[in-house]
Amino acid sequence: MTPDERRRRYERIEADLRERIASGDLAEGAKLPSEKTLAEQWKTTRPTVRQALAALQADGLIDRRPPFGTFVRHPPAVTVQWAPDRYQRRPDGPTSPFARDAERVAATPDSGWVTRRERAEPDVAARLGIEPGDHVMRTEYVFLADGEPTQASVSWEPFTLVGGTLIEEPEGSGGPVGVVARFDSIDVHIDAVTEIVRARPATDSERQALSLASGSWVQLVERTHLAGELPVETADIVRPAEYAARGYRIPID
Repeated sequence: MTPDERRRRYERIEADLRERIASGDLAEGAKLPSEKTLAEQWKTTRPTVRQALAALQADGLIDRRPPFGTFVRHPPAVTVQWAPDRYQRRPDGPTSPFARDAERVAATPDSGWVTRRERAEPDVAARLGIEPGDHVMRTEYVFLADGEPTQASVSWEPFTLVGGTLIEEPEGSGGPVGVVARFDSIDVHIDAVTEIVRARPATDSERQALSLASGSWVQLVERTHLAGELPVETADIVRPAEYAARGYRIPID
């Protein structure tokens, strides 16, 4: 088989599997035939089949799990965020927006985090309206739904606001969860949230944290909570782009 024939063959295998995944013929979590079986079906070689599978893996459509096999990927359980009601105060139920996302799709939320005090870099300082080098509380999160990582974020809060209070460490007090509820507890009342949404290729650390395939893109949300004109928290939120739909219902007066 010439190189051109091999290329055309693996492209046909790739296109066939891609169509079967898109149509649901190969459902989420389904195990694909082995390389040997696919090679026999297509009357080709295992290296040719391997090329086709590598292309599907690069696009995040399949997971290869030696020695168990190759599987169609499951999307994360939490796939849609709705604004502006996502951040509204709520008298009952979870006060964390992510927990509300999970509740909406009957998933179980969980998270891990690391908090430390550090000096604000110039870009973070500009977003918080403080001076570069001022102290902030920085928290890194990984959010999970039904045990699957679906979102990562880094947040910064001015130490002059939270230092010495019960919410100095966002998850350390056993008090309310979620930025709005936490700041309400220290009598700082948030009345607006801004979001800037971008898409870009995932970094190596993001792929590792979110179990993403090589070549995956993410949706980056730059979010800032405001009390009047005072920024009280800013965060970079990262979600897999192919599963991170964001829908908006905007009231018109």
